[in-house]
Amino acid sequence: MKKWMFIIASFYSISLFSQNEVDALRYSTINYGGTSRFMTMGSSFGALGGDVSAISVNPASLGIYRSSELTITPYFSYNQSSAQYLGSTLDDYKFRFQMGNVGAVATHLNGKDEGWVSVSMALSYNRINDFGNYIKIQGYNNTSSMTDYFASLANGHNYENFDYFNEGLAWDSYLIDPDTSATNKYKTTFPNYGEMQEKDINTRGGMGEYEFAIGGNYENKLYLGMSLGIETIRYKESSEYSEIDTKDTIPSFNYFNFKKELKTYGSGFNFKFGLIYRPLDWFRVGLALHTPTFFNLSDTYSSSMQSSFDDTLHGDGHVINSPAGNYDYELTTPFRAVASAGVLINKIVALSVEYEFVDYSMARLRANDYFFRDENDAIEESYRAVGIIRAGAEYRTGPISFRCGYGFYPSPFKSGLANEDANKSIYSLGIGIKGDDTYFDLGFTYSTMKEKYFLYDNAVIANTPATITHNNVGLIATFGVKF
Repeated sequence: MKKWMFIIASFYSISLFSQNEVDALRYSTINYGGTSRFMTMGSSFGALGGDVSAISVNPASLGIYRSSELTITPYFSYNQSSAQYLGSTLDDYKFRFQMGNVGAVATHLNGKDEGWVSVSMALSYNRINDFGNYIKIQGYNNTSSMTDYFASLANGHNYENFDYFNEGLAWDSYLIDPDTSATNKYKTTFPNYGEMQEKDINTRGGMGEYEFAIGGNYENKLYLGMSLGIETIRYKESSEYSEIDTKDTIPSFNYFNFKKELKTYGSGFNFKFGLIYRPLDWFRVGLALHTPTFFNLSDTYSSSMQSSFDDTLHGDGHVINSPAGNYDYELTTPFRAVASAGVLINKIVALSVEYEFVDYSMARLRANDYFFRDENDAIEESYRAVGIIRAGAEYRTGPISFRCGYGFYPSPFKSGLANEDANKSIYSLGIGIKGDDTYFDLGFTYSTMKEKYFLYDNAVIANTPATITHNNVGLIATFGVKF
């Protein structure tokens, strides 16, 4: 486990199989999904309310309801990545179909405008993260090799104590040799560089949240709500890293392949508390607090390696497999605070803006048999607090509504780190048609983010990062019934 691995790693980078800072960031990051109306107004509903997905941001949204409701939202996405590395550019993509939201709201009207006017209860599911992606990286490297990285990991250890998820496989594959200048020192078998480096990464899975919420309306001025959230995680990553002597510049060496598999499953719970206050008929403000989510997670992982040489000493090696690894641990994500403001003009125009505060340096990894001291120190020294901005607008003309939204998600990395500028922007457009008791909403979202990705730990062996641009296009459709 390396304290500084996260500092130079991207959201998808895993140098070792240890549970580390990368995991803490991945599962602490939330991209609110849900109904088409919610998403196409920038997921900025903390003050407007009246949408079942808004419970994920502010459970007081339930107090706005005047009727019961059922919703279902299928979501179709196109995730595209473009990787620039050492003068080469490769693109890849993945299509995904998933359920963005399923919700049910039951509302009881007390038949009066004084005291508690109404009480609503809700059960909903909202998608809050999507891990699906394909990434391809390729380029010629004339200055370093992953074999240098394996040799550095091996330094100071007898070969019998190597990690057989990493440098132990390289040792058995003849990719590192003893360095006779010192005891337990190692070096790459390459006399020179000039290899083609390739890496394919396939990530799958996502995060979802089940919400059990209750909210009330007090004299049409104050709306209060609270919820219990159950979050689920399913993450799978398969990667294949290769170095190939395509130009025949490295004596005897042909290629080596290094494959890794990681699967993470788990669940956690949180509580949310919120309020909306309407000082004027046309103006609302909202405030919500989210407790940390307390996750119990389980990892399973493995790796394998194969090398090929054209000399009689090494030859074409067989595939060498690591043992099967597994580990159970806990993750506590940061708390969140959300402040919102909304304007309603003659039931024709709705405007909203939202600020969400989250301090990623407060995430913590825990386990019964390990303290995660280095990893948690690295979280504090690498992450920062950020303010997320979301905004949305809606214009109604008769039964038809037009919507747009924007969200800005600042990089969680501190200034001076490789990914300090890895900000994410989300743009959205939508349209809705409302009948007497039913409605249909259709939406479009586009998000973009650029990050640096090191093929192996730059703190161990200096290497040039790939620049990866992530673009996501989403199509959302919501069918709703009010009764």
